[in-house]
Amino acid sequence: MEKKNPELCEKIKQAIIDVDPEPAKKIVEEALKSMDPLEIINCMTEGMAEVGRLYEERYYFVTELLIAGEIMSQNIDVIKPYLAEGETPTAHGKIVFGTVKDDIHDIGKSIMISLLKVAGFEVVDLGVDVPASKFIETLKETNADILAMSSLLTSTVDQIKNVIAELKKEGLRDQVKVIIGGAAITEDFAKEVEVDGYAVDATQGVNKCKALLQ
Repeated sequence: MEKKNPELCEKIKQAIIDVDPEPAKKIVEEALKSMDPLEIINCMTEGMAEVGRLYEERYYFVTELLIAGEIMSQNIDVIKPYLAEGETPTAHGKIVFGTVKDDIHDIGKSIMISLLKVAGFEVVDLGVDVPASKFIETLKETNADILAMSSLLTSTVDQIKNVIAELKKEGLRDQVKVIIGGAAITEDFAKEVEVDGYAVDATQGVNKCKALLQ
């Protein structure tokens, strides 16, 4: 691996922090001429970590957090063709994440996904209004370590029960950790459905995911 260019790395980090996609793309393309692709990803991750800190300290808002996450995702796509076969960024684990069926709320999930990526997790985002069958299908395809589900409507919490039931039916419940959260979820409900983790906000959710894989 080539030695990291500190000056160029700092430019990459700052481009992510500035949440401006065009400069970020140009700097990454420039960096690919002289830096190892994984080093570039590490520099972007450092930038995302700073974005996460600024968000937690309320200097940045949801918009900046989501844009920074999208910029990093787009640039990882630029870098992927330059990675050696089998070479992937270091990750804590793989998470399948979705908002349950009949619920179309997305902001909380998107915030947590951005923070999970900052923390080094690989995340498969299934979006919103996700039926139990889609969760099961994706878990089988990805062999993910964690299943994360969000529910913001009290009318949709039973969908979580449906997913847990399907996990047991398919013999997957003991193979994956399950974490849930959202406005409709309570600690009592989490205990009732016997999930592995419950989070009241995105930051706590990331910490819980880390703890689940220790």
